[in-house]
Amino acid sequence: MRHYKSILHFRTLGLAFVLALPIIADAAQYEDFYFPREESTTTDGYPTPLSGKPITKTPIITKLKGTSNKKYPKYYIPGKEPLADNEMRVTILGSGSPTPVRRAQGTSSYLVELGNGDNFIFDIGPGTTGNLYSMGIHPALLDKVFIAHLHLDHVGDIFSLFDAMGWARNTPLQVWGPSGTTPDLGTAEFTKNVRKAAEWHVQSKRNLLPTGGTSIVTQEIDISKFSVENPRQLAYDKNGVKIYAFPVVHTIDGSMGYRLEWKGLSFAYTADSEPSTFEAEQSKGVDVFIHEVFPSPEEYAAQTKMPLQHAQNALGEHTIPEELGLVFDIARPGIGIGSHYTLGDALIDNFFKNVRTTYDGPVLLAHDLSVINVTPEQIVIRQAKTSLLAEVPDAPKLEGVDMNPGERSDSKRPDWLTETKIQR
Repeated sequence: MRHYKSILHFRTLGLAFVLALPIIADAAQYEDFYFPREESTTTDGYPTPLSGKPITKTPIITKLKGTSNKKYPKYYIPGKEPLADNEMRVTILGSGSPTPVRRAQGTSSYLVELGNGDNFIFDIGPGTTGNLYSMGIHPALLDKVFIAHLHLDHVGDIFSLFDAMGWARNTPLQVWGPSGTTPDLGTAEFTKNVRKAAEWHVQSKRNLLPTGGTSIVTQEIDISKFSVENPRQLAYDKNGVKIYAFPVVHTIDGSMGYRLEWKGLSFAYTADSEPSTFEAEQSKGVDVFIHEVFPSPEEYAAQTKMPLQHAQNALGEHTIPEELGLVFDIARPGIGIGSHYTLGDALIDNFFKNVRTTYDGPVLLAHDLSVINVTPEQIVIRQAKTSLLAEVPDAPKLEGVDMNPGERSDSKRPDWLTETKIQR
């Protein structure tokens, strides 16, 4: 079949580029995909953003020497690589900071896929659901969200995820997250207000689409139960997957990290935090450890046009590269990932130079759509090629799903307005 292409011209980061997209959506949409920039490196030899390579010098990490490693294609193509029974895949959906949210960088969100078919979303910050839906997973299978804390740059795209109800996800959206020191500061109150804010939206779809997905089920993790004697809580335990929650030092009480364990593979995510030996110990020895990192206050102020004093105040609640290295040096993960960093060519070398003053292990600077495959033998990091016009994959067969469209809302348009409709 011949594929006719439309040529779209974009301009990003001050560079003009051309992206070829097939009008007919099939495998060719990935073959015809061009990264916005040609492959290039910084002065110190690290890949530049948007050039098709993850920002690291260690894209392949051997865990067990003397074993036969799995071979992967150069790029990850969504929907084209089924996971092995003992394989985990982590995709960075949003790697940036909230100042600003950019087309090339959403804010905090990470997808963990397991070989048993389970999928978990850790945070869902603004600008990330487009990346999530480009991963070739039907939205019905994207119903488990773990929230680290309630800053909007970590939860702002929950409306877009919730909106899959009816047309795609016909089961409740499940959300885990911290309680607060008072009920109004907890995840349950947050999700209650999200659902309340969506009431017009939900009622408008009654009697048109199934209503089984129009609710949010929230499991709050009681932060008052954390202590020296009880440093973590088991938040999820199903299908051989265990996810533990533990507190981190960030602004007010109610910020957490998570550690996922399954079949000898492991993942830790601490979201935002001031560096601490506690979070490092809770993440010790994991295959993949994602931790926030910011540039120095001077670099951040220059980058965001923020007054230096304000930048110093804000970054006092966060982690700079030298401190990130200290955390990784205690945790010793298979791959340490610095995320929440507004990418720019000029800041990449400084990031690695400063991390290297305190840590000598493998490090990745997070970039949207970096993909990390983990097996018992190795860790492999690539960039994904995703369609800008990604289509919804075939719906999975699920049992016990409520497909009842419900009764139409009592909210009625006035007759005089309805009578003006043009008849079909």
